[in-house]
Amino acid sequence: MLKWIALLSMFACSSALAQTPPPDPIAVIRAQIMQHWFPAPQVNLNYAVSFDLDRDGRIIGQPVVAATSYDQGGSAESLKYAILGAQPFFLLRPDDYESWKHVTTSFTRTDKKLTDIYAFTKRDILGVATGMPEAAAKAAMAEKECSISSPKPAMLECTNAKGNRLAARLTENMSPNVVTAISYIFQSGAPAPELVGLISAQFHTRPFNRIWHLSNFSTMELDQYSSEPRSSNSPIPSWVLTINEPRFLDQDRDALLEKQRAAVPPPKF
Repeated sequence: MLKWIALLSMFACSSALAQTPPPDPIAVIRAQIMQHWFPAPQVNLNYAVSFDLDRDGRIIGQPVVAATSYDQGGSAESLKYAILGAQPFFLLRPDDYESWKHVTTSFTRTDKKLTDIYAFTKRDILGVATGMPEAAAKAAMAEKECSISSPKPAMLECTNAKGNRLAARLTENMSPNVVTAISYIFQSGAPAPELVGLISAQFHTRPFNRIWHLSNFSTMELDQYSSEPRSSNSPIPSWVLTINEPRFLDQDRDALLEKQRAAVPPPKF
């Protein structure tokens, strides 16, 4: 009897899996390209793209990228390099090769705005990301076994065993309060160009004067940390990497205005 129950359970699971539709191959390909393409924010994104793939998900020949609007700063060429750098494309079913062997798609400003940088970073800074609720940020810090403090109501700080510090700025009027900015302070004797290269490789984007423009109008900036004097016994400089997502500050300001309006008694006539 137990054998039949087990067999029926296996059949039910296999049936459920068989009914699960496979991911849209074009959506998979587009998402992988987005991991490698971060143009300047002022670029008007409107490009038509086409290329052929072999059965291993590699591009045959060269992709064709055509700007359907004015191409600012040669972004069509950077998109072409992003497509080439994204291969081989994964999660493509060989049985469905006819549906994805030729790719024709387009990229617009809206596509880029909707891209979440944290879906593609491979590893977040100490596990904390902007948009994360306060409770989740505290849990992520605790998992790294670092000392957590809250010097201000809208601030979380964490220091790990290496002495590196993470500060997460929180909103104050939203519910729940979320992380709107992250500052990571660390020591490194590497020259600035080398650090910039390492950060660019991790986030798959290029900087503009040490400022990276991420998705949703958020920015990331590398600078030397100079709020405390450097000890003569420790000549290694400190650096701060800051990620800022202003849209949460805007939402927090709107929430404050709503609170203030609610606190004002209605006029009596």
